[in-house]
Amino acid sequence: MAGFVVHLLLVVALVFVTWKYLRLREMTSGEGLPDLACLQGLSSLLDTAEGYASPHAAVVAAEAEAIGRHLGLAEPTLLALRLAALVHDAGQINLPRDLLKKPGPLNPEEWFLVRTHPLIGELALRQALPVLSEIPSLVRWHHERWDGTGYPDRLLATEIPLPARIMAVADAAAAMAQARPYRPARSEREITAELASQAGLQFDPEVVQARTASRGG
Repeated sequence: MAGFVVHLLLVVALVFVTWKYLRLREMTSGEGLPDLACLQGLSSLLDTAEGYASPHAAVVAAEAEAIGRHLGLAEPTLLALRLAALVHDAGQINLPRDLLKKPGPLNPEEWFLVRTHPLIGELALRQALPVLSEIPSLVRWHHERWDGTGYPDRLLATEIPLPARIMAVADAAAAMAQARPYRPARSEREITAELASQAGLQFDPEVVQARTASRGG
C-alpha cells in the first residue's frame, strides 16, 4: 500500500508541475496554445516505467491527432486529445513492473489490477488539471469498447466521447506496432487488418476507417 501511495503521489506531482509549466507558457507566449514539450517529456518517463523500449505515448498522440484531423475535430478538441494521449496510461505507473512484462495470460486478479489504471490516471489528473476537465475523462474512457464490454464504465457506442474512441484505436495501433514480451511487433498491414476485424466490436467503425484513410490507405 505504501508503494502504491508513493507512485500515485509521483504521478500527481509530475502532472501538477507540468500543468503549472504549461499555464505559465500559455500566459507568457500570447499564442493561446500551450507548449507540449514538457508533457512529451512526462510521457517518455511513463513509457519507461511501463517497460516500453521505444516511445509509445508520443506515437499514440500522433496517431490520435491524425485521426482527429481527418474527422474534422476542432483545434481545442485536438489539443485536449493530444494531451490526454500523452498521459493516457499514467495510472499504470502504480502497477507491478513484472505484471506489465508478463509473457503469458493474466489471471483474474491481475486483470482486475490492470483495469484500475484508467481510474487511477483519472484521479491523478483531476487533482492536477482541474481546469482541463476533459482530459481526465478521456483517460478514464480510453479502454471503453464500441460494443459496451469495455472498462471501467461499460459505455456503449456513441456514449463514449469521440476523442476517447479515437484514443482507443490509436492506442491499440501503437501497441501492436511494438514488440511485447508475449508477442512480436505487427506490420502495418497486420495492424490495419486487426483493427478492421474489430470495427463494430471493440472500435468505432468510423474511427477505424478514418485511421486507414489518414495513412493513405
